[in-house]
Amino acid sequence: MKQKLMIIGAGREQVPAIINARKLGYETVATDINEHAPGFAYADYSEVVSTADFDGNLSVARQYQVDGVMTLGSEVAVPVVAKIASILGLPGFSEETALKATNKNAMRSAFEAFYVPSPSSEPVKTLTDAESFASKHGYPVVIKPSNSSGQRGIEKVNDLDALCHCFAEAIKYSTDGYAIVETFYAGPEVNVTAAVVQGQVTILSLSDRITAASPHFGIAIEHVFPPAITDEQASAVKAASVLAIKAIGLENGIAYPQVVVGEKGPQVIEIAARIPGGFMREVGLYMSGIDMIDVAIKLAMGCSFLLDDYIAIEVVPALSVRFMTELDYPTINKPIAKIEGVDDAKKTQGILSVEINAEIGRLLPILNSSAARFGAIIAKGKDREEARKNSHLALAKIDIKFVDE
Repeated sequence: MKQKLMIIGAGREQVPAIINARKLGYETVATDINEHAPGFAYADYSEVVSTADFDGNLSVARQYQVDGVMTLGSEVAVPVVAKIASILGLPGFSEETALKATNKNAMRSAFEAFYVPSPSSEPVKTLTDAESFASKHGYPVVIKPSNSSGQRGIEKVNDLDALCHCFAEAIKYSTDGYAIVETFYAGPEVNVTAAVVQGQVTILSLSDRITAASPHFGIAIEHVFPPAITDEQASAVKAASVLAIKAIGLENGIAYPQVVVGEKGPQVIEIAARIPGGFMREVGLYMSGIDMIDVAIKLAMGCSFLLDDYIAIEVVPALSVRFMTELDYPTINKPIAKIEGVDDAKKTQGILSVEINAEIGRLLPILNSSAARFGAIIAKGKDREEARKNSHLALAKIDIKFVDE
């Protein structure tokens, strides 16, 4: 009888895990609140349950007597996965690790205990708390929900007037009634992906995280490898990332630290204990040759293995992931009539993938979170300049026509 793997979430970003798990010989059980989730078409069994619904997912896990449970690209599912694994005695990390990886205040406390370099911060429950922190440390500050993802409710705040509005937004997206306020640390942002197997950390990729200009604070519009930092800075980023992984207690899993390299060296802004969304799986794959999805599946099933066993593809020297957003198309508040030039874009030199999720008849999403990115172009090159040139050339070939144009 085949072993069963439960995958919480069956959206577009979870589809590759469902497919890969079946290729590896496992039966798959997928859950998602969307009854039309694309992953259901690939799973052996599917149940309509929210990724955040612990009781519902536990019931599914018991019903199918699963041998492993995992998620990817879903922050809210991480604590659910950890709790199910703990209760059913399945492989996985602890609920404490899940908390430290998803609650930014708990995360910063863990960082402090392990001397992980990171911006000064405090948990805040009232506007007065936030004002007190800003008065003590000076503006600008950054305010965030304590436990949200996708850049929702995150803002850089330059003065008291803005703090009032941004605090309310941060609290709105938090589920525990707290926000976190931190000093703003200037510098280039670097995304890190790592595989952790039996406590051994292997860095898979470092890449620049290029973000949109204000008022779209913190939303990535491009990932680029190799990052535009020195070898010495890269070594320091890796060291800080390993320390952050140790701080949250992750012994087996995928880690996703986000680091800013500023005047005082690298500072870890946050870390996730899951395969990240936003095509970061592809960045790690093309940079290391290792598919972190296969690694996560084997870890969820309690397998012993060597990372070298999961070299999936040949690495490329440089990569650009260029996201498509409303900023690329000036027409707003008009439905999409047609999308042209996609085939030409795919024929551009160095293009590895073109994905577009915009729908005819609908408006382009407003760029207020990472979820509002509606497409991505992945391009390779002999160096970062060529990779970026290729992705940008491909983007220029895609023409979105709007109604009445």
